[in-house]
Amino acid sequence: MNNSAEGDSLIDIAYLNEITGGDEELRAELIEMFETETVDQLGNIKVYSTSSNLEQLKQAIHKYRSSLFSVGLLKTASKYKEIETTLKRNEPVENLNTKLGDLEQESLVALQFLKEI
Repeated sequence: MNNSAEGDSLIDIAYLNEITGGDEELRAELIEMFETETVDQLGNIKVYSTSSNLEQLKQAIHKYRSSLFSVGLLKTASKYKEIETTLKRNEPVENLNTKLGDLEQESLVALQFLKEI
């Protein structure tokens, strides 16, 4: 699957246009902030998941979800929410690091797409 089609399916463009009111400058700002948050929070998520610091992991996921919403990555945010909810219930997440790795890849593909639109 090419990145454009994959990115398009990950991002709710109508939602993004709605929250920006079609303002290109605002959209560019949101994408720039999302890029910064992606680097920071994905780094935190990786560190906390590999060190099994579940409290910090929940916080990093929660913070990153806000960034995902700000650029229309609703499906990705929903997948992170499932993980966060499971962790909040103190239940194990099956294949946690694999799921987080897949979500990281999803976020990076979407970021690349956002930077191109």
